[in-house]
Amino acid sequence: VHDIGKNIVGVVLKCNNFEVIDLGVMVACDKILDTAIEVGADVIGLSGLITPSLDEMVAVAQEMQRRGMTTPLLIGGATTSAKHTAVKIAPEYKQIVAHVGDASLSVPVVEALIDAEKRPIFAEKILKEQERDRKMFGKRQERKLVSYDHAYENRFATDWETVDIPTPDFLGLRVLDDFPLEEIRPYIDWSPFFQTWSLIGKYPKILQDDVIGKEAQKLFDEANQMLDKVIAEKWLTAKGVYGFWPANTVRDDVVLYTPESTLEEREELVRFPMLRQQWERKGQSNFRSLSDYVAPVDSGRRDYVGAFAVTTGLGIEAPLERFEAEHDDYQSIMLKAIADRLAEAFAEALHA
Repeated sequence: VHDIGKNIVGVVLKCNNFEVIDLGVMVACDKILDTAIEVGADVIGLSGLITPSLDEMVAVAQEMQRRGMTTPLLIGGATTSAKHTAVKIAPEYKQIVAHVGDASLSVPVVEALIDAEKRPIFAEKILKEQERDRKMFGKRQERKLVSYDHAYENRFATDWETVDIPTPDFLGLRVLDDFPLEEIRPYIDWSPFFQTWSLIGKYPKILQDDVIGKEAQKLFDEANQMLDKVIAEKWLTAKGVYGFWPANTVRDDVVLYTPESTLEEREELVRFPMLRQQWERKGQSNFRSLSDYVAPVDSGRRDYVGAFAVTTGLGIEAPLERFEAEHDDYQSIMLKAIADRLAEAFAEALHA
């Protein structure tokens, strides 16, 4: 669903004379593995941005084991970590499973994996690190858990008779169609933009950094030049929806009602089951859940829940296809990084 990091890895590897077969995003497990077998791939790489990607990576590892494959598996992306790889993914595949935390590290890792002399040494190092991570995780899992009923009875308490519950200006859904990008621009947080390019630092201080300041400034200037074009030539369209709904909790379920509902007559719209903490911690006697912060149905109070969804990626396909036809990976990655920042900024603008 998000391939900036994957594309950067591809560019870095290609610049170091590796052949990279990019299958795109949201690719089925069978297609990945069938293609790897067909072309005789030396390494398979998976990249993930969101939590469901982690489950899919586990499934891929399991399928590679079922097929009896021996190809090393590389794991990367914002939602991944060395610890998760060690605990959840590596045990499912008896061959090398390595987490690569940064695009710049992909070259030495792949070089080690395809070198007959370096590979056993690298594999031993990875296995030791992963075994250490699993042991540390196991110790953390030894904490004492309580029953759900005990946790619920000792939930975080609020005096729902006196607490102030703000009332939204409206109830229901509103639509933002073709929201002006120039109004979103001032809300951009540029720090994650630099992280996309492996330049670590807080904006605007990064622009004066003694080591990377010059490159950061150049990148920042080129990003804003493209952003000027994006806005002037309407490369991207921003759309969003947001709204507020009456809500209460039923035990640990947060229940939203139709806007027309009243305390006396409620029509359920949707129900969100919430998890509750169940482990004992020093200095804290209650066990919290998100449901604790919405008035219970038996409190006699009417509470509210707000929600929104935004996008600034509509229309991005046309310029990306143009950049691909021109073999301009830099501009392609730049546009995706800008669209990513605009989406986050749109959310900020919506809250302003």
